[in-house]
Amino acid sequence: MSEERHALLDGVAGLTPGVLFLERTRTLVAADLHLGYEEVVGGALPLWSTTEQLGVLARVAHSLRANEVILLGDVLHGARMSAQAARCIRNGLAELAETGCAVVAVAGNHEGRTRGAEVLGETVESVVRDGWHLLHGDRPLARKGRAIIGHLHPSLRLGGSRSAPVFLYSEQLIVLPAMTPYSPGLSVLGAPCSRALSAWVERPGTLRVAAISGDRIIAFRTLAALRAAIGPRRK
Repeated sequence: MSEERHALLDGVAGLTPGVLFLERTRTLVAADLHLGYEEVVGGALPLWSTTEQLGVLARVAHSLRANEVILLGDVLHGARMSAQAARCIRNGLAELAETGCAVVAVAGNHEGRTRGAEVLGETVESVVRDGWHLLHGDRPLARKGRAIIGHLHPSLRLGGSRSAPVFLYSEQLIVLPAMTPYSPGLSVLGAPCSRALSAWVERPGTLRVAAISGDRIIAFRTLAALRAAIGPRRK
């Protein structure tokens, strides 16, 4: 199964699973997997999303011949889980590494004070690749520079309970959609999303938009133009 690849910026491509590929360093970036979600919220539920998401990443990493995979925070849905769930996640991450790429886990707010150490092992707060600072996004960048973040779960509401994951991007900021199937996150047309983005860029409306629809990536113009065409949304 092949993924559609869409050039967002020079040397930066978005792929339909909602992941980013930095072409110069062959770095695959995924955000907000929330592994172990079923365990944390239900206890007795099978961890189907953990197996599925890590399997997708392994397939994409292999097809792209990626040098590394960076998991951009909220890798785990919660730091506390059963030994069985922790073992499932560790085994899945080990299988991902067996594709021949390094796996780097950035800690997010869901990893809490432990930073997910018992399950993920060593985590980092941020890394720099291809001139971009890669971090979760729950806290602003400490120094000036271009940033790639997750955290916001940006999406475009399609009516009812349907939504499409969205990449937001400019030469200064890229926001990845969440890989978790459980949370549509923030509507890119709503005021809460604008407020969150204003911590990163002076004019959030200038960010460009690319939405994922099935096996396609549909590029729009700017966020401001999309809002003008569709109208604002509160959530």
